[in-house]
Amino acid sequence: MMALLSLIIWLGVGFKERSIIITPTAKLFFVALVLLAIPLFYTRPEWREAALWRWAGLFGGWVFYFSWLQTEISKRTHHWLFYAILLAVVVQALMALLQLFAPVLAWVPTSGQRVYGIFQQPNVLASFIATGLALALMLFLLPGFALRRARYEYCRLAVLGVLLLVLPALLVWIQSRVGWLGGTLVALLFLWRFYAVFPVRSKQALMLIAAGAATGIAVMLLADVVGHGEELRYLSHDGSNQARWSMLRDTLRMIAAQPWLGWGYGGFEYSFLHFRINQTPPTVVTEIASHPHNEILLWWVEGGLVALLGMGLIIAGSLRLVRRAWRQDWQAFADGRRCAGEPTALCFVLLPIALHTQLEYPFYLSALHFMVFLLLLAMLDSQVSGVTGHKPLPVVMGFVLRGGLSLLSIGTGVVMVFALQGGLTLTRAERAGLTDITAVRAMSGLSAWVHQERRGFDEQVHALLTFNRTGDERLLGEYAQWANGYLKKRIDRNVYASLYLILKHQGNSTQAEKLRREAIAFFPDDPRFM
Repeated sequence: MMALLSLIIWLGVGFKERSIIITPTAKLFFVALVLLAIPLFYTRPEWREAALWRWAGLFGGWVFYFSWLQTEISKRTHHWLFYAILLAVVVQALMALLQLFAPVLAWVPTSGQRVYGIFQQPNVLASFIATGLALALMLFLLPGFALRRARYEYCRLAVLGVLLLVLPALLVWIQSRVGWLGGTLVALLFLWRFYAVFPVRSKQALMLIAAGAATGIAVMLLADVVGHGEELRYLSHDGSNQARWSMLRDTLRMIAAQPWLGWGYGGFEYSFLHFRINQTPPTVVTEIASHPHNEILLWWVEGGLVALLGMGLIIAGSLRLVRRAWRQDWQAFADGRRCAGEPTALCFVLLPIALHTQLEYPFYLSALHFMVFLLLLAMLDSQVSGVTGHKPLPVVMGFVLRGGLSLLSIGTGVVMVFALQGGLTLTRAERAGLTDITAVRAMSGLSAWVHQERRGFDEQVHALLTFNRTGDERLLGEYAQWANGYLKKRIDRNVYASLYLILKHQGNSTQAEKLRREAIAFFPDDPRFM
């Protein structure tokens, strides 16, 4: 979808034959991307592919962001985009409420005790709901969004009032700390910034949010007392808090050990787990972590000082937007403009997802979060940069960008279509137990390339199942060769267990014992390694 929207924008720009514009923030972000690409050249070869995909995703996000800067849409169209995003939040909220109170009617069933909408992870749902709460506050408080007809305006405020009541209650029930933190911060920031300017609306919003949160807490307490409604009963986060602190401590230790070049792009999972078990004393491994739960720390620990400088430029560009939004709103309020407050409000709307990236990894779990965040960021940049900040690029460069980014958008769209097709093929085979992988082997070359690691994993699991039936020793040798390479990138208990048995079967006791000792350090509760 992001590639398709970018293509439509660039085709439209080409037909209009106007100058390509770039803002100072977009320039900073592009330079940051160049810096973040440098560690790709000195990471380990077995990690480079995963690192390239991650950097390509970041570059694709910049292209989407830069493309939106070229749009010439009216203020009213901007408002409709806000309502469209809010509608997406409402759909997720309805789905979560069904999962909570009418699971039979929910078209996306849950697994476990917590709801997650379509995102398969409660915290990702919570940051999306908190973003919707911030949007509802912006649309409710600021007069620039009011409709001219009194009847329509009354209906609009009534709908937003319901959302300000329901979304806080839902945030309580999701039981996500990042959701609670994001929702609380945006509510406090909106009231702090706009209470003096719009006191009546602010009081109404405060009462609605307080009533919603109180209702959510009361229902949770009732569920605890009655003992019914497992999804609503309070869940302790003590174990998670300890795990997060331990992860932060060990990540900072890794940075201190190799601050300049880092540990290598794409290898956090391997490097972090081996660093933990090789410490004195070793850290007890409680989870296989592929991310330090902080995006800045991820790039820093893997890419060293160069990656930190790149992330610093992204932060600097973002803070520049916040500063300009604040100054622009002060002047707008002083001049009595109807649209005053919107840039600052947009900064608050971006906060829940931005905060989530420093406590988890939402963009790796939800492309929708990435798309919404970049869309809102581009709209903020367009507003605060103004005419003076929109610098036209030279004609030749503009021509190259039109053609190059259009082709890139087409190529990305094609790759994603094949990725979807390949993902569906692999999912069907996995759900069938990988007993028949004829369709997997018949995948197109592009689909197989995108899912190279996952496809290889499935083929090797099928090879083990085939060996159990045929006793073909050649299959074990091929699996051992593949597993030795795979365990240089991933920490997987089942691959360790299978390779351990194969090495014992082949009479390689020394290597098998070495592998067993490493595996039991990663999985101390697994009886297969005891």
